[in-house]
Amino acid sequence: MKTGVKLLPTIQVQAVIALMLIQLVHKIVREIPGAMKMGGPGAVGVPIFAGLLVIGILLLVFRNKWGLILGMIDGAFMIFQPILVHVILAHPDQNGIWWYPIFPWTQAILIIYFCRLAWKNW
Repeated sequence: MKTGVKLLPTIQVQAVIALMLIQLVHKIVREIPGAMKMGGPGAVGVPIFAGLLVIGILLLVFRNKWGLILGMIDGAFMIFQPILVHVILAHPDQNGIWWYPIFPWTQAILIIYFCRLAWKNW
């Protein structure tokens, strides 16, 4: 019996929600404490982007396309953030691992890719 009401978002949107949730946990566990320790504009900017992730996830759960836009904005910031912090501002990684930015870059590329895919299939 079909009622025409979809209870779950499409699989593409579910993938975006999952990736954004992973990035949100990463921001809460690692980036926000690190930004607070370093101080400066990152102590304000990183929590703002974490908030955008929360808003984006909620918008997607309620089937609002703006959640995809917030996901793409956060993905773009995630690509630029390690360059800004580690190259331009010359702060070494918290753990001294030079290749650490590969992880946020991978997450960013996946978030942007699936946001674009979900946008095309909306």
